[in-house]
Amino acid sequence: MNKHLGWLLSVLTLLIGPGMTAFVYAEPAALATCISCHGKSGQSVNPQWPNLGGQHETYIAIQLRAFRSGERQNAVMNGIASGLTDADIVELSAWFSSQSHVTAANGKAELVEQGRNRAGYCHACHGMQGQPVADEWPVLAGQNASYIAKQLAAFKSGARYHPLMANVVRDLDRPAMMALGAYYSQVPNYD
Repeated sequence: MNKHLGWLLSVLTLLIGPGMTAFVYAEPAALATCISCHGKSGQSVNPQWPNLGGQHETYIAIQLRAFRSGERQNAVMNGIASGLTDADIVELSAWFSSQSHVTAANGKAELVEQGRNRAGYCHACHGMQGQPVADEWPVLAGQNASYIAKQLAAFKSGARYHPLMANVVRDLDRPAMMALGAYYSQVPNYD
């Protein structure tokens, strides 16, 4: 997508409102590579995988580039992202971020309150309701519970690295990760 088209789409989004952006973006050609796991609208078909609908556009682009370069490791995603062009990444990021957010609410109900009590560590970066101010950081609100727990475990083991996350997860055990996943999975995203 060239910069002029991107500018035009941004203006149209402002004019018609953020809830209507799904009607503005054309379906990306590379979307076919994403649908079987993340669905056309970004709602994952497996709770182990992330929901992408309503996620920050910048965050999605950063992660796709990290998968493509091998900086972020995932056997499936590295192969898929290696075939994406810069234009594909821009279009896919815009597409998924413009889709409606779905609240997964698939964590264990008995862990939600424990997760809410532990979420104080997350608020500084991910916001009080799992919606960060920085577009480079992921929206946690409504994300799949098991995906959140799996990513926290990856940060703790070093399989995934971010300097801030390395400190946050240092003292988290598996039950705490599951509780945080349960809590954030049921937090609605108010786009």
